[in-house]
Amino acid sequence: MKKFTVPILNVLLAVGVVCVFMGFFLLLHPFAGVGNVAPFVNICLILFGALCFYVSLVTYRHAPLFFFGLYLCLASSLYLFVTSGILSHGWTQLWPCGVVLCGVCLFLTGLFRHRRVRGAYLFPSVVLVLLGAFFLLFSLDVIAMSFREFVSRSWPFFLMGVGAFLIGLFLYQQTPGNHFPYEVDADLADDGVIDE
Repeated sequence: MKKFTVPILNVLLAVGVVCVFMGFFLLLHPFAGVGNVAPFVNICLILFGALCFYVSLVTYRHAPLFFFGLYLCLASSLYLFVTSGILSHGWTQLWPCGVVLCGVCLFLTGLFRHRRVRGAYLFPSVVLVLLGAFFLLFSLDVIAMSFREFVSRSWPFFLMGVGAFLIGLFLYQQTPGNHFPYEVDADLADDGVIDE
């Protein structure tokens, strides 16, 4: 395949982002209310997020801008699905999906920044996805009891789980040759500032 120049690749990326969002808008157009202002605001937020996402990919390569643009696009798209009536649940029930999206965006930001999976991004993103999924179970009434009742009944199990994890961590560290690879900033290690 022919290797394209950087300006052509940037144009291809911009056209790709525009095509994805135009298809998304055309898909939602039959469901959007005619006199409703909410779809217009959501579309503006999605376009602003897409612009931030594009700028982070092309010029600045700034991880927080990448995260912000991607999260704004995905969260606004989810909200547009909710307000257009495609999803049967309201935003008060689907708010944990925002936490799940935050975890997914954090993981993708780590891949964007380091071009590989790093624990500094992987573990917080997994925790956010699991917490969002856990809260979603209560929000959608999959678990019949309230969250307050669940916590009041099961907090001893949580305490035992934390204790078992800490004991396992201690035993793992005591085994010769088993040490967690404490992450050193790769940029500093490459520059010779830190010896690995």
